[in-house]
Amino acid sequence: MKIFCSKDALLSGVNSVQRAVSSKNTLPVLQGILIIALEQSLQFAATDLEMGIRCEVPAQVSEEGTMVVPAKLFTEVVRKLPDTTITLEERDKSIIICYYQSEIILNGYDPEEFPLLPDLMDPISFTLPTTIFKDMIRQTIFSCSIEENRPVFTGTLLQIEGSNIRLVATDTHRLAYSIAEIPNPEELQFSGIIPARTLSEIYRLLRDEDEDLTISSSNTQVVFQFGAIYLISRLIDGQFPNYKQVIPQTCETKVNLSVKSFLEAVERASLLSHDKNGANIIRINVEKTDLKIDLTSELGKISEQIGIETEGKDVIIAFNAKFLIDALKIIDSDQIIFELSGPFSPGVMRPLDNPNYLYLVLPVRTS
Repeated sequence: MKIFCSKDALLSGVNSVQRAVSSKNTLPVLQGILIIALEQSLQFAATDLEMGIRCEVPAQVSEEGTMVVPAKLFTEVVRKLPDTTITLEERDKSIIICYYQSEIILNGYDPEEFPLLPDLMDPISFTLPTTIFKDMIRQTIFSCSIEENRPVFTGTLLQIEGSNIRLVATDTHRLAYSIAEIPNPEELQFSGIIPARTLSEIYRLLRDEDEDLTISSSNTQVVFQFGAIYLISRLIDGQFPNYKQVIPQTCETKVNLSVKSFLEAVERASLLSHDKNGANIIRINVEKTDLKIDLTSELGKISEQIGIETEGKDVIIAFNAKFLIDALKIIDSDQIIFELSGPFSPGVMRPLDNPNYLYLVLPVRTS
């Protein structure tokens, strides 16, 4: 195998796939990146057997072939290379990198041992604009659980029904829900739990110039294709909870308030809310035209007041400040409606100008 390509092309290839490289797998070859030289392109691939990423970059191929390079070392070497044409050659599992009058030789792995990323057989496929899906990931992924003992909560439910696509994430203390419209003339349906790690990779790799994203799925795997990227991931096995039952259909109190003012007030109050047990609880008091946050802790005292519009009853309710801040930071609207139903029922935030998003957060019981 022998190819000529730019440093930028090599860097683009390794940067696209390196997050799929296994860090703790018992198979040494999975700590490598597979590089295939074919016609006038280089194909890079990496997998940890849970997720795999493949991408293609342009190159001048004088001799087709395959090599597996040590991912971490090869990436560091490529970053340090000069901006010139780079020659890559493979001889007896060694990788020879030439530039100017210099060369680096790295020991590689046997390409025969590298598991190829599968292409799905007879998949269900949908296409949608990348900007829509990227927004949906940003609005939901932070609500996934990081506790591995309940796998279904470490992923996001992806549902496609009719012309609707939904992402729903919950860690059992809060729930984020985003819905959008997509073309689906054949009325195909899909429901699966995508690992949060997979979605965060897609979010990282999606670029504004990637106009369309194609999602293909089988019973156990899902593939995302956009630009020069092919990403395959397992689906999380298990039953996602019935989120529709959790979202209240009515409320006793509706509060219309500024996202910016509420976020800043909660952030300031949270600075004083950390107690010796590590809790981060703030108490909110809604009274007619004011929302008040009064807090006294061993660190000091704060009294915040925001002007609001209210329908319904006055209410006093406590929340984990972090759970409010996480949602308020990703809401793009200037105003939200905060729906409350007493101190023991969930609160629901809805952006005033976006009916396609909601965020539910459970209150904290305080003495």
